[in-house]
Amino acid sequence: MCACCMLHDASTNTTMLMLVLDIETTGLSRTEHKITVIGTIVYESSDETIVSQKCYNVAVAEACKCKKDLIAMKEEVSGLLNDAASIVAFNGVNFDMPFIRRWLRTTPACLTSLSQIDNPTDSDIKPVEPNDSLGKRKISEFLENNVQTTSYDVSIDTNGNEDSSQDPWKHKYLDFCRLSREYTGSYISLHNVCLLNKIDVAKSGSGAQAVQWALEKNWPLLESYCMQDVIVLLALTKPALRAGITLRLGAYGKRQAHCDTVNVSFDSSIRPFVTAAPGNGAVSHDIFNSASPNVLKLDDRQTSPDMEK
Repeated sequence: MCACCMLHDASTNTTMLMLVLDIETTGLSRTEHKITVIGTIVYESSDETIVSQKCYNVAVAEACKCKKDLIAMKEEVSGLLNDAASIVAFNGVNFDMPFIRRWLRTTPACLTSLSQIDNPTDSDIKPVEPNDSLGKRKISEFLENNVQTTSYDVSIDTNGNEDSSQDPWKHKYLDFCRLSREYTGSYISLHNVCLLNKIDVAKSGSGAQAVQWALEKNWPLLESYCMQDVIVLLALTKPALRAGITLRLGAYGKRQAHCDTVNVSFDSSIRPFVTAAPGNGAVSHDIFNSASPNVLKLDDRQTSPDMEK
């Protein structure tokens, strides 16, 4: 589940809307498994208030014979993604957003592909309602004849790499898991990055339990579990935007008596930049300069993603 945050830019006296989200699925395969729930929080950092929080039960909407709720859900989720200036999801680049784009791939004709409209307005999104002239045709048949395939989804090659050129939200992502890979050479779990940054983590289950709850249709437990991850992610995001986030400069999973860290901070547009983390030894900024003798040897570090969330 993701949360949305509004960052205040003192230089322009404007706010920046952020969406923070997390999903639960029936498995890890984007082609074989489906989203069960999507958790979201919209947060306004200028006055530090939560604008909205909602868990969308995709599984229930998909199973319903009347697809009006499903249409409305896709419109609402699309609207959140469109309106947000930044989208916060842990491992969202590799996991959450590919699943969401695939879910939105076949969408009602009233939703125009974002690749065709830069700034959609109310006139661009018109509700589709069955009318009296349909006679005895079923609502499902009407919807089936009024859908189109959009470019929300991205292609996956044999190595599992994405072609994100068709992703309309790719410039908005804030993904701490991906940042860890880019700045340290290793992925990190949400649990461990919270411990490293002294954020309390309280979870009522695991990913495997979430799958079981979906099979059992235990929606209250599943939705609560998903929202817990969103709340934890928002708790991590708030101080990260103010003072940066600490990441470990060491192969993930290796126990060391002393481990250097790096602090990744963010400017008013949420562009990351590196500062040395205090009290952990000097971390030279030129470790990211390929010509430097201190350059990180990323090939020597673990490269497989940590799927724990």
